[in-house]
Amino acid sequence: MQHGARRIVLHGWSSGATMALHAAANSPLRDHVVGLVLDSPVLDWQRTVRALAACRGTPRVLLPLVVRAVQGRAGLPEGPHAPVVDPAKLAVPTLLVHGPDDTVAPWESSRALAAERGAFVALHPVPNAPHAAMWNADPHAYEEKLRRFLTPFM
Repeated sequence: MQHGARRIVLHGWSSGATMALHAAANSPLRDHVVGLVLDSPVLDWQRTVRALAACRGTPRVLLPLVVRAVQGRAGLPEGPHAPVVDPAKLAVPTLLVHGPDDTVAPWESSRALAAERGAFVALHPVPNAPHAAMWNADPHAYEEKLRRFLTPFM
């Protein structure tokens, strides 16, 4: 790292959280990633695409075509439960903040990731928060969780 960074903590929300997870798993610089903060991550891209298309008025019968178009355009993996990132590649401490009331990025996917990678993932549920609004639901609690997670990296 030419400008001095040796240890990196990536933070992202929604699809940005998914990109952070992807970078931590697949980037040539992944050995420098020492932690992740994932806020409302899109872990089940197909359900997220369906939810977004449906809330924009796309007829239900067309949703499979929308999913297929997004998959082809973005080069996303095929299959009914194809993850964007292999969960087994998650090998750094991860703070995962998500809410059960998220109607865009399924909460169940975050719970499953935390269960599968429990040695690395600390899941903090935020009730009554819409998608990517975890900080907005309780700024003090969010900042405290973030402070406690980041302190060991300093």
